[in-house]
Amino acid sequence: MATESRIRAFQLLSSRTLGLLCEEASAHRPAPLERLELLCADLLFDRQLLNPHRVSSFPESELPF
Repeated sequence: MATESRIRAFQLLSSRTLGLLCEEASAHRPAPLERLELLCADLLFDRQLLNPHRVSSFPESELPF
């Protein structure tokens, strides 16, 4: 069982690192590392909910086209 400090360290990983871990876990053979994949995916999802991607709005006169 993971200790609280290990869980905290896992949660502090960058989103890029979590994404890579998730990819590797899903591709692991002979069997995917489902628990690791779910943990990474859940944490990434929670981060997206807390920090939604913002689309910057341009004034119509400054649109690039």
